[in-house]
Amino acid sequence: MNNLPATHGYQSVIERAALDPNFDVDKLERLVAMQEAQEQRAGDAHFNEMLAKAQAEMLPISANAINPQARSRYATHAKLDSEARPIYTKYGFGVSFNTEPLSDPNWVRVVAYLSNGVIVRRYEYDAAIETTGAKGTQYTTRQWAKSGAVTYAKRQLLAMIFNLSVDPDTDGATPRRPPPVNQARNTQVQTQAQPFELTDPETGEIIDKPTAVAFTAQDDFGTWGQKFLGAVRNLSQTIDDIDRWVELNHETLSKMERDKPAHFDVLRSRINEIKQGYPGNEVHA
Repeated sequence: MNNLPATHGYQSVIERAALDPNFDVDKLERLVAMQEAQEQRAGDAHFNEMLAKAQAEMLPISANAINPQARSRYATHAKLDSEARPIYTKYGFGVSFNTEPLSDPNWVRVVAYLSNGVIVRRYEYDAAIETTGAKGTQYTTRQWAKSGAVTYAKRQLLAMIFNLSVDPDTDGATPRRPPPVNQARNTQVQTQAQPFELTDPETGEIIDKPTAVAFTAQDDFGTWGQKFLGAVRNLSQTIDDIDRWVELNHETLSKMERDKPAHFDVLRSRINEIKQGYPGNEVHA
């Protein structure tokens, strides 16, 4: 018979049992398992309590970007992170991300780990790596497309982990065209100031849909690129429209790539930036 005193905790019982040569090893193993289960329950309870407190302080986050395809506003990953991080770190949490390979090379799995130093919880989100538009037009490199997919997945994961909401969260189309997203200016290809209007140089008619942008006698590749980017940014309603602008101006774009490759690289970068707001196509955090 084991002559052990009443315990005030599993740790005390285990310590005393280890010193008793007659103590049943099976019982010791069960006690260890019981202690581990108790510690897990206590850890989970503390984790959940701190997570609930953090979430209670996370108010709706204002949208700071536009999805031209759905004509809706959303908050970027950078905005979500800047709002949520000071709160969740205050309650002892840390968030880290990684990627895992999938059998389909056109998809990437992004994994998030939420930890409080004791417990780690794993979350995952699969995102498509898209380098072409709906009509098959190549608009970005695979490296940039993967980066955009990862950023998009990180945004979704962060929102899911902390149950974040965005205000306004229209989740769909609005009856008017969203205001244009401001893009950084460049000395080689300047973006056009608002309001923007593109007219046919021969007829004077206002152009409001994808077409070939005329390369006039007064144009060089810089001024033409300015008109082209203004049209893509302000006259596109969907990602298909952007692809159509590229298709219809393929001849001039090819000449620019051949004769002024620096101008072409800047122009291509600006097009990628314009496409940043489309789902699965974010190219910057």
